[in-house]
Amino acid sequence: MKRYSLFVQLVVYIAVAMLFLLGIVGAVYYHTSSTVIRETTENSTRNTISQGGQFVQSYLEKLKETTNSLARNELVKTYAEESTIINEMNLRTLFDTVLSTDRDLVSAVLVTKSGYLVATDEATSMKTSSDMMKEPWYQAAIQEGAMPVLTPARQNLSESSDKWVVSITQEVVDTKGDNLAVIRLDIAYDTLSRYLDSLQLGANGFTFIINHNHEFVYHPQKSVFSSSQEMKALEPYILAENGYVNQGASYVYQYQISQSDWVMIGVASMENLHQLQGQIMMSFVGTGLLALGICFLGIWFILRHWIKPLRDLQETILAIGNGDASLRAREEGAPELVDLAYRFNCMLDQIDKLMRAVKEEEQNVRKYELQALSSQINPHFLYNTLDTIVWMAEFNNSKKVVDVTKSLAKYFRLALNQGNEQISLKDEIDHVRQYLFIQKQRYGKKLTFEIEEDARFDEFQLPKLVLQPLVENAIYHGIKEIKGQGLVRVSVEEQGSFLVVSIYDNGRGFTVHDTMENLLVKLGGVGLKNVNQRLRLQFGEQYKMLIDSKENSHTLISLFFPKNETF
Repeated sequence: MKRYSLFVQLVVYIAVAMLFLLGIVGAVYYHTSSTVIRETTENSTRNTISQGGQFVQSYLEKLKETTNSLARNELVKTYAEESTIINEMNLRTLFDTVLSTDRDLVSAVLVTKSGYLVATDEATSMKTSSDMMKEPWYQAAIQEGAMPVLTPARQNLSESSDKWVVSITQEVVDTKGDNLAVIRLDIAYDTLSRYLDSLQLGANGFTFIINHNHEFVYHPQKSVFSSSQEMKALEPYILAENGYVNQGASYVYQYQISQSDWVMIGVASMENLHQLQGQIMMSFVGTGLLALGICFLGIWFILRHWIKPLRDLQETILAIGNGDASLRAREEGAPELVDLAYRFNCMLDQIDKLMRAVKEEEQNVRKYELQALSSQINPHFLYNTLDTIVWMAEFNNSKKVVDVTKSLAKYFRLALNQGNEQISLKDEIDHVRQYLFIQKQRYGKKLTFEIEEDARFDEFQLPKLVLQPLVENAIYHGIKEIKGQGLVRVSVEEQGSFLVVSIYDNGRGFTVHDTMENLLVKLGGVGLKNVNQRLRLQFGEQYKMLIDSKENSHTLISLFFPKNETF
C-alpha cells in the first residue's frame, strides 16, 4: 500500500474538510437565499396585487359616485317621471357632460319603469316594455336597494361596438323610494387594462378579476370571457387562494375588492426565482471554487513552511543514520517543533557521550585483548635457543655463544619494546632478523634468509610480535620438512593504498582449498590465528591476509596494511 507524506495527507484532509464545510455553507446559504428570495417574491406579489386591488377599488368607487350622482340628479328623476322631449334633451345634455369628464365612460343609458329609453349611443338596443318591472335585469338592479350593481364584463349593448366593458347599474327612486327608472354606465377597459397589465408579476405572470360566481370581470386576454375551457384552466389559481400551484412554478395571491363581489387574483411566475436561484448557485460555486483555490494555495504554502522544520529534522536523522554524527537539528518553526528539535539534539548529545564512553571502553578491551593475544606466543623458541647456547658452550665455541647471546638479548629487548604494544616496522623487522640469525645458528646451511626493507615505511606502526610467528611457521612447517636448502624471504613493498609485508619460504607447501581460519590453524596453530586476530582488531576490515601456496614448491603469506592508519 502506497504511503503518502504528512504534507500530502494534511493538504488532502484540509481540502476535503474545506470542501465539506463549503458544501454545508453553500447549502445553508442557498436555502437561506432561496427562502429570502421566495419570501421577497411573495411579499412583492402581495403588495403588487394589493396596490392593484386598491386601484380598482378606488376606480370603482369613483364610478359608483358618478352613478349615484346621476341617480339622484333632478334631471334624471324629472325625465323618469315625465318622459317629454324637453326633459329627454336635458337628460342627454347631462349624459354628454358626464361622459366628457371621464374618458373611461363609454355610454350612459336610462330606462324608465314605463319602458322609455335614453342612451348616449344611438345604436344601443335593448329589450323594453311598458312594464319594465317584469324584466330580470331591471329587477336585479332594483333588488340591490339603490346600491351599485357590479355585473360581469360583457359586450356593450351597442350593436356597432365590439368593445368589452364593465357596466354599473343603479336604481332611480322618487322621494318615497318608489322605482322610477334604472340608469347604467358602461365603463371601458382602457384605464383598468393599462394599469393591471403593467403589474410586474414575472415574465409569465398575469392578473385577472372574477366575481362570486367565478365569472370573469377582467382578464388580459378578452377571448376568455366566452371560453369555458379557459375558465376551467384557471380553476387551480382560483381554488389555490394564497399559495403555490403547478409544483411551485407559480405563486397565487387573491385580493377581495371591498364593497363588491370582485376578487382580484394575481399569478406570479417563479421562473425569475428559479433563474435567480440558479445564478446564486453558479455565483456561489464560482466564488466558492475561487476562494477554495486561494485558500488551497495559502494552505499549501503555509503547510510547506510549517512542514519544512520536520523535513529538515527528517534529513538530519537520515544523515546521522548514514554516519554523520556531528549534525544537529535546527531549532526553528512552531514552539512544538522547536521543543522537538531541542529534545532530539539533547538525545544526540547524550548518545555521543555514551558512544564515547563505549568507544573508550572498547579501546580498553582491545588493548587488553592485544596484550592477552601477544602473551599467547609459544615460548618454545626460548627453550630451543638456550639449548643451542648450551650445545655451543659444550663445544667451547665461545664466539658463537657471545653472538647468539647478544642476538637473543636484542631479540627480547625488541620484544619487550619498553612495555609498548605498538612497534615501528623497522624494529619489528629487526626483531625478525635477530630471530632468523638465532635459528640459522641452529639449522646451519639448511636455512638461508633474505630481508628486503623500504625505508619510507620504517616508522609505520603495527602491533609487536606479528611477523616473528609467521617466520617461525615458515621454518617449522615449510623448510624443516624439505631435504634441500631452505630460503625465507621477508619483503616490504607498496601496492596502491596498502603497505604489503610478505613472508616467503620454499618449503613443502600445500594445496589451498580451505577457509582462511582453517588454513591458519593448519599452518601455525593458535599462534598464527592470534596474529591475524590482533591485526584485524587494530586495522579493522581494511586489513587482509592472503596465502598463496603450492605443494612441494612454496608458501607466500602477504599482510595488507591500509596506509591511512597511523599509530
